[in-house]
Amino acid sequence: MNNNTINDITKLFNTIERTSNEYIDVLSSITDVKISNYQIFINILFIFIIGIIIYILYRDYVYRIASKMTRCSDLNDIIDFNINKNDNSYIYVIYIVNINNINNIFKDYVLKLELNFIKEETKYLLGDFNIISPLLFSPTDNISKFGNAFSVFDLKEKKKKYVDYYNDGKTYYIDKKKIATKKFKYYITTSKNAKLTDEASIKLANFVKKYGYNDNIDLYPIYNILYAIENKKNMEY
Repeated sequence: MNNNTINDITKLFNTIERTSNEYIDVLSSITDVKISNYQIFINILFIFIIGIIIYILYRDYVYRIASKMTRCSDLNDIIDFNINKNDNSYIYVIYIVNINNINNIFKDYVLKLELNFIKEETKYLLGDFNIISPLLFSPTDNISKFGNAFSVFDLKEKKKKYVDYYNDGKTYYIDKKKIATKKFKYYITTSKNAKLTDEASIKLANFVKKYGYNDNIDLYPIYNILYAIENKKNMEY
């Protein structure tokens, strides 16, 4: 982080120095020429533009530094959390439950999703058929409906994976439009079913909910945890 900060500062000052030299060259070229009102206006406009450019560069620099500091802080929080609260396992379990069954989320769930970030494995288990049956559809009924299938992020393949269900020789999928309603809640726990309330876990649960409906979203809740594991390995050497 320190080397990156020094590099950013060096780049910023090099840019300012280059811009200043260009302006000095312009001024030098007009010192022996009678300056008209038009030229004065152009020079003032040029200085104004340079000021804007320097301001934008400064804002960009501050934003990037703040972003890096926030990212480092997030990774450290994830590492500390897993050491102190999650048995250093980096395993997160997400239960999707109908609001009518929230009294027993560990039994009456629609879907149980386990994300093992150490092994980079994504596992899921569907609930009892009588609970999930209203949400299922088969693409063979209408091939155009395949786009409605609920999906999860596959940690191994680093891409989406449809949640499928086999019954009587037929493949079914969960209708993402039905499960994305307010009738369903997402609960995140450790592998031992202890409820998680830290920021990274909440973001991960929200990611699973949004990704299941639209996979074109930012993957940072996933990669923050993966990067935290890499950082922890580097600190151990």
